[in-house]
Amino acid sequence: MSTDENEVQPKETRHPKLSAEDASALSWLARWMGIPLLILIALYYAEPLFRRDNVEVVPAVVHQEVHPYPFPPGTVPPTSLAPPAVPRAQPAPTVEPPPLVTETQLSNAEIVANPIAQPQPPYPPRALEAEKEGLVRLRITIGPDGSVTDAAIVSAQPSGWFDSTAVNAVKRWRYRPSGRTISTEVELEFKLQ
Repeated sequence: MSTDENEVQPKETRHPKLSAEDASALSWLARWMGIPLLILIALYYAEPLFRRDNVEVVPAVVHQEVHPYPFPPGTVPPTSLAPPAVPRAQPAPTVEPPPLVTETQLSNAEIVANPIAQPQPPYPPRALEAEKEGLVRLRITIGPDGSVTDAAIVSAQPSGWFDSTAVNAVKRWRYRPSGRTISTEVELEFKLQ
């Protein structure tokens, strides 16, 4: 046998012709369903162009490590899965933010780099039992009063283990009031000691 005999020849495919009624129906469908759908998709992706938010994006990443327990330096944490009884600290009293700075305006990078309050999130029990560590990167929006008004996850490794804990934690962070909206990225690292 030669190599030419082993080759498979492609079969010709025939496409049926559309009748005038079918062509008319497809034309109607494209006109009355396809065009509005394309317009909706275009408006969805063009929506950021119509926003009038004056949000300044600060290209800085703040990094915070989160440990499951506040062990004193030099001690070895327990290796069992059940957490030991740890005395719970009283919640910190709420701190009134200082009045707006009018004389000396701080730059956005200075405001992001020097938060007023940055409480650590609790280590998720499910991740603690599975002895998981992770890193969550979030995009936060700091309001004019210094509070975090919005937090969205940019990336999480591993996904789904620390996401909600990280979002809830950064929403409690406080910065110096600036009178303007600032957007930046932060990282929370969850580590077992």
